[in-house]
Amino acid sequence: MTRQGLIFAAALLLAGCVGSGDSDASRTVWVADGSPVNCISTNQIRAFRVIDDRTIDFERNRSTAWRNSLPLRCDGLSFDEKIRMNNRTSQLCSFDSITPVSMGSDPNAMRCQLGQFQPMKRVPVPEAPATPGG
Repeated sequence: MTRQGLIFAAALLLAGCVGSGDSDASRTVWVADGSPVNCISTNQIRAFRVIDDRTIDFERNRSTAWRNSLPLRCDGLSFDEKIRMNNRTSQLCSFDSITPVSMGSDPNAMRCQLGQFQPMKRVPVPEAPATPGG
């Protein structure tokens, strides 16, 4: 991995540890916002969030992100897992891969192929209609 890649991975690990503490976030949901893209610029990624063994959200800011649905299940990847990027440029693309940090730093550790990046935006959850007599 290049020096730039190691620095980027370290920055993402740190960013992934910071909680937002934003109560407004609990009243919102992520929805698709446009067509999927093959690559995103790594300097636009503020943080990432592993959802499950096939889904990672790469956050651009509090209201926009890219959701990556891996083409195959990634063993060792679980909710809130830290990941290491295996990219060689300033872009992260669908032909790049990630390695769950729990798998260790062995250069032969399992790599999981990324999929396309679906732009997402955060929208408010519609309020439930008031119930009569309530």
